[in-house]
Amino acid sequence: MQQAVCGLIGPVCTSQARTKWNALFKEQGLLAFFDFYRTKTKEDLELRLSEMYLLERRGYVVAEEFQTSILPLLDRLDPVAEEKECVNTVVNDRGVLVGYFCGDDQRRMELWFRSGSS
Repeated sequence: MQQAVCGLIGPVCTSQARTKWNALFKEQGLLAFFDFYRTKTKEDLELRLSEMYLLERRGYVVAEEFQTSILPLLDRLDPVAEEKECVNTVVNDRGVLVGYFCGDDQRRMELWFRSGSS
């Protein structure tokens, strides 16, 4: 089984965020790792999505700065994200990058690790 990789895309990330997510993965018995992918510009954002696809990263948390500018770059939006015109979570679903608006971390983990995701 391959280790799943998830991360935060945005201009800054605290070490507490990485520690929190990696502890959650371990607590849930998931073979997964959370990292930070510095993203400051639209070009960086496009690159992060390309890396997600090419490197088969499982999911991203999207920093507030990019929650609307990411919309046209995704393959599909979930109905809630479409209604809110805002994405705070991206899932790589077998090469299809899907945007969601999630209320909590548990929901993100369900989306990232449901069967069918890359």
